[in-house]
Amino acid sequence: MLAPAAFSAGGDLVKAGTVRLGGATFRTFGLPLTDVHQATRTTLAGLGFPPPEEKTVDERVILTAQGVDRTVRIDLQPITSSMTQMRVFVRKKSFAKDLATASELVAQTELRLAPAEERQVHRRVSDRRAK
Repeated sequence: MLAPAAFSAGGDLVKAGTVRLGGATFRTFGLPLTDVHQATRTTLAGLGFPPPEEKTVDERVILTAQGVDRTVRIDLQPITSSMTQMRVFVRKKSFAKDLATASELVAQTELRLAPAEERQVHRRVSDRRAK
């Protein structure tokens, strides 16, 4: 099932659940950090990016990858043990922001995570019904 589209405050057409703010594209997943981290790395590799530089600051994982004339920064922040926020910021060498590439990285990661996220939702619903 595809999520409905909506207009962001800036007038951009984005999928529900995805937000653009301050030149970054945000998406929160109902999955643990480890799942989102692995899917993000797989997405970058699948799109032809070299292995990203990676560092951890507090609980946040920061991935930095280089593309043609672009630098991609992806911050993965756990919100709970079962929820992770992804922030993608792409800057061209001319210092212009590239929201289209950031949005595509989020969309491709969503595709990789969709089956896992659906399983997580079904598990929560089943747990509630069992109570």
